[in-house]
Amino acid sequence: MPRLDSLTGLRAFAALAVFLHHATAYQESPDWAGFITNAGDDGVSFFFMLSGFVLAWNGRATDTPGQFYRRRAARILPLYWIAWIVGGAYAIVADHQRFSSLVPSVVLLQSWFPQKDIHFAGNSVGWSLSAEMFFYLMFPAVFVLLRRLSVRGTVIVAVVALFFIFAIPLTLHPTEAAGIRYWLIYLFPVTRFFEFVVGMSLAMILRSGVRFPVPVAATATFALAVSIASNWLPRYWLLVAATAIPFVLLLASAADADRAGKRSIFAWKPIVKLGEWSFAFYLVHLVVLRVVIAVTNRTVPMPWWATSALGLVIGVAVAAVLCEYVEKPLEKRLRGDGRLPVSLDDGSTASRTEFGAQEQPSR
Repeated sequence: MPRLDSLTGLRAFAALAVFLHHATAYQESPDWAGFITNAGDDGVSFFFMLSGFVLAWNGRATDTPGQFYRRRAARILPLYWIAWIVGGAYAIVADHQRFSSLVPSVVLLQSWFPQKDIHFAGNSVGWSLSAEMFFYLMFPAVFVLLRRLSVRGTVIVAVVALFFIFAIPLTLHPTEAAGIRYWLIYLFPVTRFFEFVVGMSLAMILRSGVRFPVPVAATATFALAVSIASNWLPRYWLLVAATAIPFVLLLASAADADRAGKRSIFAWKPIVKLGEWSFAFYLVHLVVLRVVIAVTNRTVPMPWWATSALGLVIGVAVAAVLCEYVEKPLEKRLRGDGRLPVSLDDGSTASRTEFGAQEQPSR
């Protein structure tokens, strides 16, 4: 299958949305910054959908579940555990969290717990990877099912998954970002699995030869507009459902453009490189940001936008080092075949990795 570099580039923007979410949530910021804060929720949803798309796009019938799971573990766990140690230590010292609350997260089970002090314990962004572990567990079976379906059957699967994406928040409609209803909509792996299935279904539809020749600029603008407009919707719509369809259109147009050899700003090499670093950035950005905020507040107080910019620059630099000198070497060693995927974007390019490619995502 052809490389989909635009999807790698899109990861960089999704990761930026998550960063801005935390940059405005963890320090005093103007009221209008709430628009940015809410964009972080959209970034997570995009990551989940993108993850399903890339894994299905690269899936091969000759692969086995065991091989797939091994590659996923080699891809995710080394850097996750490094971030878990650093983030957990910071949380214990700065937030006085109990070590016992961090235990589920060491084995990526935290998102199965409705208690906030567990699913957001330590390096809180890890909850989304906890959900991803469930997606990976289910992927081989769902992939086999989708391969046996016609295009029409796959479309039906996607529509059913989209139905649940809308129906679940409409049924539960939480009024605040806490409690069991919020957890069921935003963090519970089973309910977030529908976004992953939509991504898988879309990939299988495009793999069959279906074209979607809509300009990427148009779908990206539409997705951004809906993300901004969703600030006026009830929060339970904002969390997941509001941007589901725009993200489907964006993924379809970006993948189709790359497949057809069309130019896209998201496939620009510097942006693609940032997308490749996005997994490491996602894991470390919150700890880096909080340290920057704490240090500057005690030494040289800065406006929120200045600390955010400083945290972003340092976070990208740390992510680049981790990706190039820790993540890639460890994955190569742990994969057991002496090879690295063509691209290490963690779920954003179509690299030839048999059953799957790479991905992830935020709190």
